[in-house]
Amino acid sequence: MLLLLAFGTLLWFWFFFKVQDVEVAGSTHYSKEQIKDIVLKGPLAENSVLAPLLCSRENTGEISFIDAVEVSYINPNEVLITVKEKQSIGCVRYLDCYVYFDREGIAIESSVKRDEEILYFEGMEPDFVCLNQPLSVSSEQFLDAALSLSQMIEAGSRHPDNIRFDEKSMLTLTYGTIQVKLGKNQYLDDKMARMEAILPQIEGQKGTLHLENITSEKKIITFENDSGSVRKN
Repeated sequence: MLLLLAFGTLLWFWFFFKVQDVEVAGSTHYSKEQIKDIVLKGPLAENSVLAPLLCSRENTGEISFIDAVEVSYINPNEVLITVKEKQSIGCVRYLDCYVYFDREGIAIESSVKRDEEILYFEGMEPDFVCLNQPLSVSSEQFLDAALSLSQMIEAGSRHPDNIRFDEKSMLTLTYGTIQVKLGKNQYLDDKMARMEAILPQIEGQKGTLHLENITSEKKIITFENDSGSVRKN
């Protein structure tokens, strides 16, 4: 009788708490069905009580775009999967694709389409690309500069049309018809703050704004108009 009672309780627990519907929140790269297949793996994941205990992960490792997942119980037949996606801070060109990388410099996505909301860096084409591995780029300053620029732009700085690293790791931003020379990845906070103040004053003109000479001691700023005139601040 005890064995029958235990077996009956187990059957009731299994079928009463069986997952029949799944809600997904926070996923922009994968569909609901894809997230369900990625997260709810194995027969025990079909149980709405066990799934939150067995399938929630703070580190998803090899899964592209996803940093963590949390499975929550809603009712006996429904669970919620909350997805925390890896955040791209920039992209570079590799062959015919755009490769997106996170703040650690890890390649997390490759696509033939460019996301205009993500900063695009020219001049830093990697030697090779392996998803979920660090980008292979020549400049040691590249990742620091990419992270700094992404944080500044998230905080309200203007989004440049183009960002370029040259062979000497010099940074140049393009805003319409104006090029902004930032030089090395040094004193970027100061350079970006001054650029934000100056750009409205030269809007509509065509030329080069030189900020590469800004240091902790010197604040030399020059705007070189394509007409040949030079203005210093």
